[in-house]
Amino acid sequence: MAHQLRSPLNPGDLVLVYNKEIETNWGLIFKNKWNGPYKVIKKINNGPYELEDLDGTELARRFEASQVKRFYPRGKLIDTKEDTEEEQSEEDESINEEGVFEETTESDE
Repeated sequence: MAHQLRSPLNPGDLVLVYNKEIETNWGLIFKNKWNGPYKVIKKINNGPYELEDLDGTELARRFEASQVKRFYPRGKLIDTKEDTEEEQSEEDESINEEGVFEETTESDE
C-alpha cells in the first residue's frame, strides 16, 4: 500500500489544479502551473475528486489527488455576494427623502 503523504481533502476545502498543458507547450513555460482556486465537492471511492468553481459551477471532469493541492489564501477570502449587498446599502443611505441621490463633496465631510 502506498504511503499517505498529506491529509485527505474534505468537501468544502479550497484547492488548486495542475495545468498539464504547460508541460508540452514551450510557449507557455512562464504561465501559472496551477489553476484555481476550486472547491472540493466530494471524493469518489478513494479516487478522484469532484470540484466546483467558487460560483458553484461544477467542473466537467474529475481530478486525481496527484493533480490537486490544497489552496492557502494569503489573506481573508472575499465573498462577492456580501460585497455587492454592502455597496448597495451604502448607495441607499446616500439617497435623501425625495429619492434624489445626494453627491458628497470634500467640504461636506
